[in-house]
Amino acid sequence: TACDRRRPAWAGIVVLGGYGDELRTAVLRAKRPAGDRVAAALARLLVDRHRDTLAAWSIDAVVPVPMHWVRRLVRGTNLADEIARGVAGALGVPCRRLLARPRATTMQNRLPPAARHGNVRGAFRARAALAGRRILIVDDVTTTGATLAACAEAAVSAGAAAVYAAAVARADGGASADA
Repeated sequence: TACDRRRPAWAGIVVLGGYGDELRTAVLRAKRPAGDRVAAALARLLVDRHRDTLAAWSIDAVVPVPMHWVRRLVRGTNLADEIARGVAGALGVPCRRLLARPRATTMQNRLPPAARHGNVRGAFRARAALAGRRILIVDDVTTTGATLAACAEAAVSAGAAAVYAAAVARADGGASADA
């Protein structure tokens, strides 16, 4: 729909690279148990590539895209958490879980691109007022931008002064990123 194609609520986005070859392999490895060292390396690479842009954004906190508690229980970890911690450490700002995902949704990679915005619309909420804060929302892979946009909308609704986004990889809009 036309609403799904509107400008996202984030003010800028940085991505390390395309979701293919070695970067895809690294993301998948980081999602496995004991993948925290790979996640930390990906975070460092992301920050190193975009350090000037990230510094210009004057970020107050790095916020991982939250995972619904059931999915987190099954998976055991949230790669977005691991990457966000690494990004925050490299930038010298706090990593905070300022967003929650109270509604379970179908995994985005199981849906056609056209259905992804509707799937996550309203799935996120801020855990507290974000008045005046400048936050960077971090995810592992973005395809349509639907998840990052839904998170950004929740942050803006909670009063964030500015919301930015970062992802390790960008999948082709027609491709499906692995779980």
